[in-house]
Order: sequence, then structure tokens, then C-alpha cells
Amino acid sequence: MKNEKIEPHLALYRKYRPHEFKDVVGQELALETLKNAIKTGKIYHAYIFSGDRGTGKTTAARIFAKEIGCSADDIFELDAASNNSVDDIRLIIDATQSSTFGSKYKVYILDEAHMLSKAAFNALLKTLEEPPAHVIFILATTDRHKIPSTIISRCQEINFASPSVETIEKLITTISKKENIEIDAKAKNKIAEEGHGSFRDTLGVLEKVFNNKDAKEITLKDVEDILGTISEDEVLNIVEAVAEKNIPMLLVSLNNLKLETAALVDRTYLEIVKVFELSLYMRFIDIHKASEIFEKKEGDKLLKKAKSFAEKYPKVISSNNLYKLLEIERNLSLNPNLKKTVLVAGLIRIIEE
Repeated sequence: MKNEKIEPHLALYRKYRPHEFKDVVGQELALETLKNAIKTGKIYHAYIFSGDRGTGKTTAARIFAKEIGCSADDIFELDAASNNSVDDIRLIIDATQSSTFGSKYKVYILDEAHMLSKAAFNALLKTLEEPPAHVIFILATTDRHKIPSTIISRCQEINFASPSVETIEKLITTISKKENIEIDAKAKNKIAEEGHGSFRDTLGVLEKVFNNKDAKEITLKDVEDILGTISEDEVLNIVEAVAEKNIPMLLVSLNNLKLETAALVDRTYLEIVKVFELSLYMRFIDIHKASEIFEKKEGDKLLKKAKSFAEKYPKVISSNNLYKLLEIERNLSLNPNLKKTVLVAGLIRIIEE
């Protein structure tokens, strides 16, 4: 028997990564700006691609570089999250002085550019002020406000919007067809919501579903069984406990959710934010209007409960406390092994302040 060559598994986000502008979805405005630049020949020496994680910034940067005639040898990528020192940037600056490998341009893509040190930004600034004619910088960032204004003023900014659930559902439909798997509408919606506005994260969820369900048809129940379910009642109890400043009630409700994995903690946190945000809206608008704003995706029970929170706890259901709640997200990402602790501490902090 001949040994069969086993092909390595290719993750969905890599397998279906767009290689041409026509394959990119949900970023029509950003792509139109880039295509117009190519069409008119008005290529800037530096760009800032800003937007949430997984929205296609780096993918678009690679495609743009190829569309302006760069070969693979003249496209360079740097992860600024781990290569953020002034010495790292000086190496790039020194390299810009050399000629290309036959392309018209050299393109340097700095991913997570906001992570560069102050000294690194200062070193980069000098090059951006007087760049070599054949060099283009693309700074991709999820935190544009952390990039110095001196850098921003020397770049053309292009914003990458977070895709709607509907856009992500279309992507799921396209990929599931290519994989010869049927996914019902409710299951698609659930997977899209779990992606939280990130194409990459959505494909990660989709792959988890594919890997855990050896079937050609996938239902909402299949997705919920694989991802785990979050009790809406317990999430409502958590928000009520915060509003009541009732720490024992908060701890009991969190314990009832059995947050045994990082993914469940993340999902619980997002559900809490959703209820709090909906309740804040309800302080200023009626249930019908709120339902329209949230695209009629929330059930009557949740809408009524949110309205009740808004009326009963107007001082707690505030924009200030929503901001405090949003601040927990950063600490969740910085402490991947302590997510449950971070969430508990963050909620108690809101109660105690």
C-alpha cells in the first residue's frame, strides 16, 4: 500500500482569505478609495488603515501592494505588537534606502502600529517627512487614537468599518456552500453574532462548528451545543445586581453561569454589555424605537426588562457606567488566563465606586 501524502489542514480564515479586491466583502468605501488612488495614480507615501480587529485591514494592504505592482519580494510586514522598539524601526528605515527587487514600490505593512514605542514613532516620523520616492508605508491599527497626531497628519487615513451581521451571514453562506455544508438561517445568525464584527473571528467560530459536527446539515441547536449557551435570565440578574449594588446576588448569578472557559466569559461579558447598552437607550427612547435600532433582534422579554432597568435605576444605567463596563474588555484581553477573575473584579468595581 502506497503512503498517501497527508495535506496539512488550512484554517478557514487562511483558506478563504481574499487575494483580489473583488473578493473583499463589507469594505466598499475603503476599497473604492484605494482603487481610485490606483486609477488616478495618486498613490500616497503613507496610509493608516484603522478599524476593529478582523475587518480586513492587513488583507487589503497586501492586495493594494500587489495592485500597484509590487512583487512578493517588495512587500514587507512587521508585527509592531512584538517588534515595537526604535531599533526595529531603524532596521526598516535603513532598508528603505535600498532599491526594489524590480517593482516600482516597496511597501511596508506595520500591523498593530499603535504598539510602537514613542522613540520608534519619532524615528518613523523623520522618514515620513522625507520618504524615498519608491517607499510606501501602511500602518494598520485597531487603536487609531494611540497613534501620535504628528504621524497621522502625514498619512492618508482609511477606515475599515465593522461588518453588519447580515454581511457576515452572507460570508458564512458562501463558505458553507464551498464546503458542501448546509447551515440553517438561525444557525448562521448565531455564528455571525459570535463573530462580533470580525471576519476572522467569525471564520474561527465557523471552523469550530465544522470540526465538532461531522454532518452536512447544521442547525441552531448544533451551534448552541458546540458553543455553549448563556442563560439570558442570569445575564439579566447580573445587570440587576449591579444596578442594585448587590454583590452577593452578582456572585451567585455569575457562578450559576459556570464560566469554565475563556470563550464563555467573553460571551457573557458581551451579553452584559448588550443589556446595559439597551437599557441606556431605553432611558431616552421607547421600546418600539429601540427595537428598530437594534434591528428587531432582541426579544420582547429583554426589551421590557431593559425598559424596567432604565426607569428604576436611571443613576446606575448611565453612559459613565457603560464606559466603565467597556473598560473591562481591555483587561480581559490582557489577562487571557484570568478572564473570569477580571470580569468579576470589574463588575464589583462598578458597584463599589
